[in-house]
Amino acid sequence: MAPGTGRTNEQSGTEVIKITMKTRRSSDRRLGGERRRARRRIGDRARAASWWDQRIQFLTRYLFWVLYLLYFRLDRAVLPAWPHAVVMDAVAVGYFVLNTAFLLHARRHLHSVLRWRLAMWTDLLMVSFSVLMDPHPMSPAYLAFIMVILGNGMRYGMRLFAETLVGTFSLVAMITAVRFSSYLHSVSPTTAFFLAFFAIVIVYAYSLMSRIEKTHAKLEEESSKDPLTGLLNRRGLIERTGVLLEDSGSGGRRTAVLFADMDRFKSVNDLLGHHAGDRVLREIGSLIRSAVRDSDVAARYGGDEFVIVMPDTDAESAMLAARRLQAAVGQCSPRGDIALSMSVGIGVAPDDGRDLASILRRVDYAMYQGKRDEGRGGVRYAGELADLA
Repeated sequence: MAPGTGRTNEQSGTEVIKITMKTRRSSDRRLGGERRRARRRIGDRARAASWWDQRIQFLTRYLFWVLYLLYFRLDRAVLPAWPHAVVMDAVAVGYFVLNTAFLLHARRHLHSVLRWRLAMWTDLLMVSFSVLMDPHPMSPAYLAFIMVILGNGMRYGMRLFAETLVGTFSLVAMITAVRFSSYLHSVSPTTAFFLAFFAIVIVYAYSLMSRIEKTHAKLEEESSKDPLTGLLNRRGLIERTGVLLEDSGSGGRRTAVLFADMDRFKSVNDLLGHHAGDRVLREIGSLIRSAVRDSDVAARYGGDEFVIVMPDTDAESAMLAARRLQAAVGQCSPRGDIALSMSVGIGVAPDDGRDLASILRRVDYAMYQGKRDEGRGGVRYAGELADLA
């Protein structure tokens, strides 16, 4: 780096970043809740259970439904009287119908957080009704509570696990309050220990799953992140963008995809060495992380190529973001006689494609067309190219 130029470039780069951040906050900032929902949709889609896994869960529900019928029909000690029998049969029919409806919906729409939650609450209410109608304080239905909690937690992650856990304890507390007088006369040390172990098992399972989930998330993050720039790698990009691109088009939503290529980067490696090139790439990664929103997905696609996916962003806003990023990159020259720039191609889903591969093909072509027509440091929108191959 030439004497006297390093500090000037560093100060200029910092000023550009500040201007970029200020402009971004005022022009295309999202509410915190919307950003969290965007990240949550990606995480939920990544954790979606397979059709085989969900089918096993539904078959288990039918098995418990059969056991419910047998238990309350064959055990004379819990055989319900006529008015209660009608109610219990009606609840059984309702549970069977709802469970079948959820199963049919799962065949067509594998990923549905709403269905997961509705099915989970249907299970909890059905088990609570069984416990409430059972005259025995140690109802075998308590074991079904554990199955519901573990089944949802292992399949759909800690958010639904926590919701199931809170729902279970709340419903058990309500059942205890309703049947307090009968429990008071029939409770025994065995019953007390059973309920205590029931609570301990559930809390321990939650703690264990939480640790497993954190370890899994850490491994996933490490395997999907580029160690040099701190951005996602190509694998992480593909995993994170599926749900964003699928949501494009619904409700008029648009998702912009930017494909950026560093100009003259080869000269940095040739003249200054790969250590200098790595330093430049780390700085570019830092600039990109500072320039994107929390809901955006930024990745190092390979070498000196970068991809940014911006949900709820049209071509005009993407063009402004690309220009701001180019201005910041222009201040990252490692030496006075090496001027870095960035060429950017822009595409918008679903207009330019609905999957990452097809959109990247278009924006990559647009980026090189921009280099050919405008020279290095150009920005070209794929939708403006009539001869796009």
